[in-house]
Amino acid sequence: MPEAPDAWSDLVELVELSRPSPAGTFAPAPSPPPRQHRLRRLAVRVLLLAVLPALIAAGYLYGFAADRYASEARFVVRKANALGRPAGGSLLPDEGAKGLGSDDSYAVRDFLLSRDALRLAIDQGGFRTVLGRSGGDPFWSFPGRLTGRTDEQLYKLYQSMVTIDYDSGSGVTTLKVQGFRPEDARDTAVVLMQGAENLLNRLNERARADSLRVAEGEVARSRAQARAAEQQLTDFRNREAVIDPTLLAKTVLDTIAALSLQSVETAAQIDIARQASPNSPQIAPLSARLRALRAQMQQERASLAGGDRSFAPRIAEYEQLVLERDFAERSLLSAMAVLEAGRMDALRQQAYLERVVEPRAADEALYPHRPRWIAGIFAAGLALVWLFRPTTAGAPAHPRA
Repeated sequence: MPEAPDAWSDLVELVELSRPSPAGTFAPAPSPPPRQHRLRRLAVRVLLLAVLPALIAAGYLYGFAADRYASEARFVVRKANALGRPAGGSLLPDEGAKGLGSDDSYAVRDFLLSRDALRLAIDQGGFRTVLGRSGGDPFWSFPGRLTGRTDEQLYKLYQSMVTIDYDSGSGVTTLKVQGFRPEDARDTAVVLMQGAENLLNRLNERARADSLRVAEGEVARSRAQARAAEQQLTDFRNREAVIDPTLLAKTVLDTIAALSLQSVETAAQIDIARQASPNSPQIAPLSARLRALRAQMQQERASLAGGDRSFAPRIAEYEQLVLERDFAERSLLSAMAVLEAGRMDALRQQAYLERVVEPRAADEALYPHRPRWIAGIFAAGLALVWLFRPTTAGAPAHPRA
């Protein structure tokens, strides 16, 4: 079995040499010089492996391939942080330093390369219509024999026309969209950018709702407790027909103090009258007045404590209701402060998409790179020719005529 790639052609030449001549004798057939033979075989290989594929590629690229325009947009995802928060005040949405949100940038990148983004491009950007403007290019038209008809094949074609590049150093994300018309590429890029902004808004709203849900529930619970405590205090006042029992008790105490002072003065007057004139007619009325003052003092003391209608139990109930109301109000104020702090924190954590470069309609098609593809295919063919070049180590020697 011959080993060299050209051994089969040498074997054919040996068979030709071994054929008998018309006169019955064996005579060697004339053969071209070895150098010319090798050059002719090399030319055939170059023609088949390099020139012919390059011509086929040129025929496709210049005859069928559709021009593809690219629209590029650049943006950064930022979020406000707590570095710029005032020492004793609230933070407005536009206050504070804004830092790069790398996690949100990766989320935006994954969204733009997802099937949701493809659905958005179809619904709002007419992506299927864009693919229909390929001019019959078999590698880019959809549906087609080479590109298929399923949604999965459409998604693969979408990934070929939309590229995302995220620079972790600068935080800039570059979106490049291809189209068969400049307006198609620009409009699709605009739709995808708007979809990315809507995605960030949804993420912000969800994060805000999650962070504030507990605080808002606590505020609602504290508000309900404050209302219940206030209602209980109102019911007590209506039932007892008094606004503040402590104020009424203070009035009674003032009355007792005044009665006590009058009682002391009356007792002093009685003593003076008895010393001056034991049989004085003023002693009897003064004694009656003293007894009345003491009786009134006893009655007032009984109204404060010791009786069924005394102020002591009502004051205790009233102070308990006031304590519950004050506690509920303070709990409500604390919960509202926590809620406000949560809102400020949500604002600081909110992500924003800031556009650095807006999508524009290109005035020149960037794809396909026709000369580059043709040169690459031709160079690859030459590499194959060199890789499978003929060797002379195992070639048999030809007899000379």
